[in-house]
Amino acid sequence: SNRNNNNSSPSFWEQLLSSAQNKVKNNEKQNQLVNDVKVQFDDATTGAQELVKQCHLFTQRSDDTTDGKESTMLPENTMMEREITKHLADVLSCFQSVAGNGNNNIKCQARIVSSIGKNGIKCPRWHADHVPVRLVMSIIGPGCEYIPHEVEIMGSSSNMRLVDRNALNTLDEDDTRIANDIIVPPNLNTEKTAVTSAKEGDAVLLMGRAWEDSSEGDFTDAKILAAVHRSPLLSSGQERILLTVDLVPPL
Repeated sequence: SNRNNNNSSPSFWEQLLSSAQNKVKNNEKQNQLVNDVKVQFDDATTGAQELVKQCHLFTQRSDDTTDGKESTMLPENTMMEREITKHLADVLSCFQSVAGNGNNNIKCQARIVSSIGKNGIKCPRWHADHVPVRLVMSIIGPGCEYIPHEVEIMGSSSNMRLVDRNALNTLDEDDTRIANDIIVPPNLNTEKTAVTSAKEGDAVLLMGRAWEDSSEGDFTDAKILAAVHRSPLLSSGQERILLTVDLVPPL
C-alpha cells in the first residue's frame, strides 16, 4: 500500500534537499555512500529526533570564526529541524500503527542511507523482503518500483501471471537483467500497466515473506502476497536519501 506525504509545507523537501546538497557539494565523486544511520526506537518522536541528530543535517561545523566550536543554529534552521523531525515522527508512527497490530510503541529500527549515483541502487533485482513488513520512503530521489497486490491478483485471475512466484523464490541466475525478465516477463507490457514507481516523499508499506507465510489462501485467493519490488535505476551523480523502517525481532 502507498501513503503520499505531500501534505507538508511546499518548501519542506526543497529545504531538506538543500541540506543534503550542502553536505556533499564539494565532493567530486559521482558514486559514493555519503551516510548510513540506524536508530532503534519505541517512541516515534524520540526516534525521529535521534535520526536527525545522527544525520548531522543541521549541525553547523566548526570553523575559524567559531574558535573551533560549533556555532548556534540560525532561527530558520531551528524551524526547519522541527518541521522535518515532526514529519519523520509522523512517518515512524504510521509504521508502528500498522506493524504493531495495536501496539503503537512496538520497537522498530529506522535507517537513513544517503548516497550519490549508482551506490544508491541497493536491490536492482525483483525480490520480496524476508521481514513481516517494511516501510520504504525516498526522502530525496526516486522511490522504489513495486507491483501492487491488487494488480498481481487481477492478472492471475485473467490467466496472465504478472509475477513468476516460483522464479522469485527459487531462480538461480546471477545476471540481474535476465533474472528480472524471468520474474516479471516484459512481454506482458508490465512496465506500463503493472509496475508502480513511488515518487519522492511517498511512504510505501511493503508486506514481506513473514507476513505472507502467516496469511491464508493461495496465490490467486485471499492470501496476502509478499510485495515484489526493486530499487530504481540511478544515474551517475544522482542524489538519493532513503528511509526504511523495520520491526526489531524479539529476543
